[in-house]
Amino acid sequence: MFFLLLVLGLFVLFIFVIWFTTLRIEMVFKREQGNDRGEVIISAWGGLFRYRLAIPQLQWEGIDQGMKVESQAKLESNVDGAATKATQKKADVMVNKRKIKKMKESYRELVENISFFHQTIRWFLSKVTCEKLVWKTRIGTGDAAEAGILTGVAWTVKSTLVGWVSQYIKWRQPPELYVDPQFQTPVIETHLHSIIHFKIGHAIIGIKRLLFHMRKGRVR
Repeated sequence: MFFLLLVLGLFVLFIFVIWFTTLRIEMVFKREQGNDRGEVIISAWGGLFRYRLAIPQLQWEGIDQGMKVESQAKLESNVDGAATKATQKKADVMVNKRKIKKMKESYRELVENISFFHQTIRWFLSKVTCEKLVWKTRIGTGDAAEAGILTGVAWTVKSTLVGWVSQYIKWRQPPELYVDPQFQTPVIETHLHSIIHFKIGHAIIGIKRLLFHMRKGRVR
């Protein structure tokens, strides 16, 4: 009996810890001199748990073929100051018109099959906090007039995206947006660094709400 109570207590403690655990997601993308590099780091418990997804290369294959994304993932842990690597895998993904169309169809099915889908997503986003957002861009074609036009377009795109996201998430500090026009040199470079966090319990509640509002008889 004591053993069962001990197991039950440990299980409840584990659920409690997981529920209030903050998941931190750091995203970095750089494009410099034609080279692309991206990285997503998911961590918890002060870095004791860390999952790293590296994107060392983005290769444009053409309009029909789309973009080839090479990624490398590994799970890391840090115990007593010693970092260990548990798993590692590599994968290549092609992002083309067929893949995008399939994603749009899947999204449409979700909206049709789950009531209050957008409301639930907005509720979850309201629990997300952005610790940091720095987005720098250097752009130019070698022509001053074209550089001015592209600079305006870049500012519009950035402001629109950040303004849309700001309706839902919280900011720990204001986002930093920069556009550096290059009037003499043709160049397209960008650097995006973002850090967000949320509690796993809020994600669990969001998933439970989606499952609860899933319409019976529809494809799960």
